[in-house]
Amino acid sequence: TVLTVHAQFSLQKMNAAGAVAAATVKNAVITPDANQAWWGYVTNDTEKIGLGIGSATTYDNAIFIPGDHSVAGGKTIHAIRFAMMSSNVTDIKVWIASELPTDTSKGTIETVSVSPTTGDQIDVALTTPYTIPATGVYVGYSFTITQVAYQSDAYPIVTTGEDTPNGLYLRFSDGSWRNYYGEDFGSLFLQVLLEGTFADNMVTPSNFGPVYVKVGETATAKVKLTNNGLIPISSIDYTITTDNVEGAEQHLDIASPMPFNSAATIQIPIQGDAAQGVKQKTLTVTKVNGNANETTEKTANFTLYSLTEIINRNVVVEEFTGTGCGYCPRGMVGMQKLRNTFGDRFVGIAIHQYNSSDAMYIAKSSYASLGFTGAPSCSIDRKYITDPYYGNGYDICDDFSEEMEIPALASVEVSGNFDSDGKNVEAKAVCKSLFDNEYKLEFVLIADGLTGSGSGWNQSNYYYQYSSSQLPDDLAQFGSGGQNGKSSITGWSFDDVAIASSYVGGSNKVQPLTLTANTESEATYTLAMPTKTTLLNAINKEQVYVIALLVDQDGTIANAAKAKVQAYATGIHNAETAKGNAPAAFFTLDGKQLTAPQQGLNIIKMTDGTVRKVVVK
Repeated sequence: TVLTVHAQFSLQKMNAAGAVAAATVKNAVITPDANQAWWGYVTNDTEKIGLGIGSATTYDNAIFIPGDHSVAGGKTIHAIRFAMMSSNVTDIKVWIASELPTDTSKGTIETVSVSPTTGDQIDVALTTPYTIPATGVYVGYSFTITQVAYQSDAYPIVTTGEDTPNGLYLRFSDGSWRNYYGEDFGSLFLQVLLEGTFADNMVTPSNFGPVYVKVGETATAKVKLTNNGLIPISSIDYTITTDNVEGAEQHLDIASPMPFNSAATIQIPIQGDAAQGVKQKTLTVTKVNGNANETTEKTANFTLYSLTEIINRNVVVEEFTGTGCGYCPRGMVGMQKLRNTFGDRFVGIAIHQYNSSDAMYIAKSSYASLGFTGAPSCSIDRKYITDPYYGNGYDICDDFSEEMEIPALASVEVSGNFDSDGKNVEAKAVCKSLFDNEYKLEFVLIADGLTGSGSGWNQSNYYYQYSSSQLPDDLAQFGSGGQNGKSSITGWSFDDVAIASSYVGGSNKVQPLTLTANTESEATYTLAMPTKTTLLNAINKEQVYVIALLVDQDGTIANAAKAKVQAYATGIHNAETAKGNAPAAFFTLDGKQLTAPQQGLNIIKMTDGTVRKVVVK
């Protein structure tokens, strides 16, 4: 999947399943002397991923160290550490420069050629140690890939950890330098051996949250700490400030001490407020190992939601797919795994818009525009787009679980009934918010078990080019020798297929909902069933579902609900439900109340307040 474009080059991130493995060559490690330590925006113990453009070219890579950096500023660089997994590589050199160089052979302060050239940790001593000036310095390495024979040749740039503002500058061949901060590629695996005076106890917390907690109770927040002090962290003391009032100092022991230049996410208890509300708060790490925290960057901001009720979140996964997409079988498997794993908490919608020849194709104007650029891909609660099989790591279930753990601030229930001729579905949603807020409401119809004959139903499959033994177990069926190991799969049963929505002509036709805190509000909308014969004939009305999406003002999905569409009732007994919902009053079409149902069409008000049209025979 192409993640970003730089000039004429497409930078690609190695698939999560192909994370960079440790090289077999282990190079000599430079051991720090007194007053020295290895430092960087990354650590050695986080998973390493490869980046590359997939072709033979020259790569330049760098980080920038500001002159006022709390750890590195003013210290002296003695050596540079990086990683190189490719064996089809030449002309490796490390360098330091005051500006990003256009020519690393002459535009640097110092350049050092490197040999041996392969290893998961290559340490290179500078000929002349260099003191970081107030203006800062760029530190980098360059190399040329001579041929792409292996995955390590296609993705030779090693990154790890999270994005940092100065952690990843890249240039390909004769292109221009670019800062890739914020592109979700992590930070360049590059460290420097620094000499100078280091603090012993220096911890910086990162902003976190939001944190959700029931009123008066305690929740656990996940807070990332970075240790910039030489002494491993075994405990911290901290305070929480609300409305400029600092709370009492609290103590927390850390089970696994954190060494210098490492980061870890720890769990910190957070007390909910006495009344429901939303507060901006500040956590300050005051002490480290019982001593004063020596950094100036000791605070982290977070938002605390103190709630009278914890509402479960149903997570919406909208998948961009199509029968013409050869890699979409993995998306189909990913969606099925989510269904099997999370049951009713999974609200899946397969949007068949990849190719118009797809028998299940839904026009772009008939569904919300979500910004998909490639298939298979999916959106999780419309917060981000990711792979529907791998997610942002190895397993889409991890992404789903993380989202599902976030409480919702509003609830939604949905119901739907076919009309008398089965051409429309009358949908109704009942919503309630914990806070005053305005939402958009969208309705979607989906169908399960869709199958048919003809080219519009044949699923393209590129995995047939691979042996089943090369694929994960749940994808092996699509590989050579597998049950569906052909270039075109026939007879597949498609689930979660979007067949209609409240979008008509590119706009949502359901009026916005203004919700008052803790007050139910309902909305109705009539969805038209598809009219295309090929699709309509494949739909089993016993497998049609209506979905209500409650969309927040920022465009993300606040919560959702899914329910089976009920058949049109042809008698009073059919209007009753398992929950005891029963007819309460009967009316004629012109609104006259009846003492008992009459033959023909009746308007019936149910005990739950809903109104239905029922034919009495």
